[in-house]
Amino acid sequence: MTYFADLSPYTYLKSEQAVGLLCVGWLEAGHEYPIGPTPPRFVARLGKLCAERKTAQTRGFHRCTFKPCDKLPHWPPLSTMINDREVFLGSAEIRVSAGKGISFAAPDLIYHYVVDHGYKPPAQFVEAVMHCDERGSDI
Repeated sequence: MTYFADLSPYTYLKSEQAVGLLCVGWLEAGHEYPIGPTPPRFVARLGKLCAERKTAQTRGFHRCTFKPCDKLPHWPPLSTMINDREVFLGSAEIRVSAGKGISFAAPDLIYHYVVDHGYKPPAQFVEAVMHCDERGSDI
């Protein structure tokens, strides 16, 4: 995975759609990240976004580099069950608008980081995900 600090300008994939995006959840071993509880409603909405509204699909899969995931084989890619559906993670992003010209880009692995590693995303991102149905998620 490629590391970017939370709320830093997005520079992973260059396109006109990427202008003004802020990074969230671009985690990698060797870099600390905030840990803490997240609301169950947030986790459910985040899962729905990662399962149904992926964007910036790339070839291949990034892997989770945190223990014990770092010991998993490279194939098959990391997957999880979201709403009774197997979802493969590590090859796409989600985009979430916070309104007022602020939007976030997160790798779809963010769901795994939150659920399995206790990652606590920035409050602005949590709030945007909680209201994404009202604003739309993709930009």
